[in-house]
Amino acid sequence: MPAFTTDAVVLRAHPWSESSRVLKLYCREAGLVSAMARGARSHASKGAGAAAPFSEGVAVIGGAAARDLRHLRDFTPVKTRIGLGAGYARLAGASAACELVLGHVAEERQWDLYDVLSAGLDAVEDAAPSEVGATVLALAWRIVDVLGFAPELGSCTHCGRGLEGSEMGRFDVAAGGVACARCPVSETSRRIGPLARADLARLVAGAAPAALRRPWAHASLLGDFLAFHVLGGRPSKALRQFQDLLRSDARAAPSR
Repeated sequence: MPAFTTDAVVLRAHPWSESSRVLKLYCREAGLVSAMARGARSHASKGAGAAAPFSEGVAVIGGAAARDLRHLRDFTPVKTRIGLGAGYARLAGASAACELVLGHVAEERQWDLYDVLSAGLDAVEDAAPSEVGATVLALAWRIVDVLGFAPELGSCTHCGRGLEGSEMGRFDVAAGGVACARCPVSETSRRIGPLARADLARLVAGAAPAALRRPWAHASLLGDFLAFHVLGGRPSKALRQFQDLLRSDARAAPSR
């Protein structure tokens, strides 16, 4: 692939040498790209050094630098998203979303995914502290939807019967959606009532419900679903950390 210029989101960065870093970029024009930013650690104030995790900008990507890496010639930041570092839950949530993209996509452009990731990271950065949990979950489920793994929520995944609005059902992780009370389900299933099912439908559509009930339980369900259907059985460490933070925040909150 020849050199090219593209919009890019920095998913991850780690040291390569005393002066260079390896970046994982999700690019509008090329999908997932691994690139070496030479001198980035010693010149972090400009050029490729400004490519910090979660930042977004215009990247100039050249030919091979080493092994399977390309060379990041320049990076002009448009959004630094330093606000994502303001709070552990916000940071863990953004990390979980980027980890999900890293764990599944390949070197092929997917414009819907780029736009969802970009807008979602903005929303997480801008969310009020009480809305961070729901906003992160909405972003993660929207990524799942764009990748083609959205769960079935309207009808029973076993018999196909539509669940009534007030019906108590179960979410069968292995089957990939809800199941009615009449059908047998796997050991991976868990109860899901009509209110939680409605909240989950909003999250999958990319909307963060106001005053989301039990967000840590939604994070647990998402983690199980991702491990089974998207991440090849591997749990998301960042999502587990995010779930633990949501649970800790709920325990620390004053009771009403």
